Parts: sequence; structure tokens; C-alpha cells
Amino acid sequence: MHREGGIGTVVAIALMMATVTAARAKDDVALDVKKHVLANGMTILVVERKAAPVFATYMHYKVGSANEWPGMIGAAHLLEHMLFKGTQAIGTKNYEREVPLLVCEDSLRAVIELEQRADTMAYFQRSIGLKDVPDHHARLAVLDTQLDSVKKALDGFVVKSEYEQLYDRNGATGFNAGTGYDGTTYYVSFPSNRLPLYFTVEADRMAHPVLREFYAEREVVMEERRLRVDNEGSAKLFEQLIGTAFIAHPYQIFWEWPSEVRHLTRPKVMDFYRKYYAPNRMVLAIVGDVDANEVFQRAEAAFDAIPRQPDPDPVFTVEPPQEGERRVIQEFDAEPYLSVAYHKTSFDDPDEMVFRVIHRLLSDGRTSRLYKSLVLDKQIALSVSTYEYPGSDAGDLNPNLFVIDAEPKSPHTTLEVETALYEELDRLATTPVEPRELEKIKNRIAADFIWSLYSNLGLASQVAEYEARAGDWRYLLSVRDRLAKVTPADIMRVAKTAFRPENRTVATLVPKKPES
Repeated sequence: MHREGGIGTVVAIALMMATVTAARAKDDVALDVKKHVLANGMTILVVERKAAPVFATYMHYKVGSANEWPGMIGAAHLLEHMLFKGTQAIGTKNYEREVPLLVCEDSLRAVIELEQRADTMAYFQRSIGLKDVPDHHARLAVLDTQLDSVKKALDGFVVKSEYEQLYDRNGATGFNAGTGYDGTTYYVSFPSNRLPLYFTVEADRMAHPVLREFYAEREVVMEERRLRVDNEGSAKLFEQLIGTAFIAHPYQIFWEWPSEVRHLTRPKVMDFYRKYYAPNRMVLAIVGDVDANEVFQRAEAAFDAIPRQPDPDPVFTVEPPQEGERRVIQEFDAEPYLSVAYHKTSFDDPDEMVFRVIHRLLSDGRTSRLYKSLVLDKQIALSVSTYEYPGSDAGDLNPNLFVIDAEPKSPHTTLEVETALYEELDRLATTPVEPRELEKIKNRIAADFIWSLYSNLGLASQVAEYEARAGDWRYLLSVRDRLAKVTPADIMRVAKTAFRPENRTVATLVPKKPES
């Protein structure tokens, strides 16, 4: 149990620390980042920090879900899983004997898929009375038996989780990866004396990946969707929201469709890898107890022989302006929920920082406008939040969405909550923000920004993301100055332009009606 005075004291201290931290920002963000670009186009960023004998790495590839196309939806996510499966030297007991079996598995699966399509057509032909239609069942049974035999043989060569075991034995922590819309990242931290190991293993992973256990992992990716989307009401609602808000741009796909993933093959995904996962599309940031010159020398020795690839076409699709409110309803066995999305800016738009301020004004803690109005004062909502989608820390490559989520408090309805939301957005567009409120928000953003750079991994991720997004990590340093220039007039102007009815998409989760 907390006493009221205690909470007030904690908040006061937190605000004081945020103000002090923000005031020190000019000194703290003077980062000594050393940059080196290899002959093959790979970018290396290094920050030397000698405080502890460890270093963090953050590897960013300029490819994500937005680079996929019909027939390849899910390739980036699946590749993220695959690059933990090993190489010609890691994850296998005998690669020379394994590789012909991998080829055989791919060939058998391709033939089986053709036979299954033919069998589907034959079933239709028989249903309309055609005679002498071939029966594919016997052929499919033989192929399935052959495939099972190859799968069992392949299982005998796999050394499961050898990457993780190798890194664990050498003191690694936080070994993981993530797939976004504009980028895919791999990160890990090590004791400083393991720098040679890191470069040896990661260069091997980049040059000689083997997509073993591909088809089993394909099922894992589909199972992730079942767990995280199909069984979650808010996720299903969100999928409908972005699929309705975007009608053209690849940001419209929240989670890859099972029908797409089910037909991804190892050869197709490997082609995707060769096209996009090239050194000239990669930024590697290393922060910690390292020597920059040694890092650059080891990077050249490990990666320079990997050839660059032609730059693939960018995503040319531009989302057309929305010209009318869109609404979608998702039925699910869950409590009512409301999501409202507005189209907004990309990372390089002058108003991007204004939206960051608006986000904090509306939903940053118990003193934020939406929380005070909907949760505390009117008591019509249990929770309310705002965020950007896709929502990269460095901003998104293309214009994205500003989203507001709210959970009504029974017996209040989503319509009541929606009406109250619009009242607060209208106030933002018509009434200037008080200077004290605006300064408090700016201090909080600046403080969070500084704190995000304190850990080795936090700094590595920031400089890599900004380098990948803007072509120069120093874009990171402009955040503070751009934030400081946001005025009450800017907030009113942007709110009036963005939060128009014709620019919004409204998604409502309604409890599924019981069957009569």
C-alpha cells in the first residue's frame, strides 16, 4: 500500500531527475563514435567504453517485412529464425553428407506440392462427372514415405542449439534477434576478450548460412501466429486496424498469413537472403571495452571477402491519402476494446518530433491528458495509451500511424470512450499547451533519450538504427535540438491537420455473441 504523500514525493524526485538529466544532455550526447566502411560497403561503428570488461554488438540489416512481396510474405521473419540454425561448420555433425539430403528434401517437397495440386484438380474433375481422372493418392503415399526417410536421416546430422551453446560457453548474454518492417537485427554481449570469437562466428554465419530444419521452423512461425494473434483479441483487432488503415503499403500486414508461410521453400528464402542480407546493406555497432582500430582490422579480416550485392529496388509503393473515415469491427470472445489510428509522418519529416511530444502529452503516465480525462475524471476507461506503428526508435522509413488504444470500464461503451478521445484531440488542436506542461514533456523525452544511451547495448542499437535509417548516425544528435524547437503552435497545427475524421480508422472489438 502506498501513501498519497509518498507517491507525490517519488513523482517530484523523478521529475527533478528528468529535468537535471535533460539539462546535462548537451554534454552527455557528445558521443565519440568512430566509423569505418569496408570495401564491400559494410558499415562499422565503434564507441570505446572502458568502464567494464564487456562489449555489446548490434547488427542491423536494411531489410524487413516491408521488403516482401506476395509469395514471399514471412521470408524476413523466417530468416530471422533460420540464421540461428548454423552454418557449414556450426550445427552439423557432417555437412558434406548433410547437404545432398537437404537438396533431396527440397526436391521431394516440390514434387509433393505439385502432386497435391494435381490431386485437388482431379477431385474437382471427378465431382463434375469426368471419367478416367488420374488418382494421385498412391503416388503421394510413396513420396511421403521417401520424405519421412530423408527427414530422419537429416535429424541425425543436426546439432541443436550449437550457436547458443558456443556463445554461452564463452560468456555471452542477451543473444537474440528481431524482425521489423524496415530492418532485421541481431545482438549479443560478450566479455571483451571474446572479440576475435565474435568476428569469426558472425562472418561464418553471414557467408555460409545453412537453413537446416527449415520446414520444421516454418511450422514454428505459423504456431507463433496462432498463439500471438489468433488467440488474442487485441492482436486480432490490431490486425484489422492496420489492414484497414493501409490499403497499399506493405505496413498493412501485421503478421504473415499462414497460407503464405506454408508455401515458402528453402531455395526461395535462400534467394531472398542473398538479395537482401548483403554487407552493403548492413550496419554493425560495437560499444564497450574494445579498441576501435582493432575492431576495424578484425572486421576487415572477417567480412571484407564477402562480396557486396547489387542494391535491390526500394519499396516504391506510397500509401495514398485517406479521404474518409474507415471503420472495422472484430468479434471475439473478449471484453470490448477500441483502437483509433491516424496517418502521420515518416522519420525524416519536420513534424516527426511534434508527434513525439503529442504522444507524451496524451498518454505519458497518470498525469497525461487522456489518462486524467478518461480514467481518473470521467472514469469511463480502465486504460488508455498511444503509440506509433510500426514504431522504430529512429522513426519509420515510410509514413506510419499514430494509434490510440482504450479499454472501456463497464458499463461504459466504446462509443463513450471514442467521443471522449475526440474531445481531447480537439482541445489539443484548438487550445495552446501551457509552457510549463510542454517543458515537462520535453524534459521527460530528453531524459529517456539520455538513459537509453547509458547501457552498451542501448547505445549500440541507437547509433546502428540511426545510421541505417538516415545514412549517418549523427542524425541521432539532432533529436534534442529538434525537440527543443517544438512550440505550442506546432502542436495545434499538427493536431488540426492529422486528427481529422477523414484521416482516421476506427477498429472496435465487440464480444462475440453466443450462438442461439
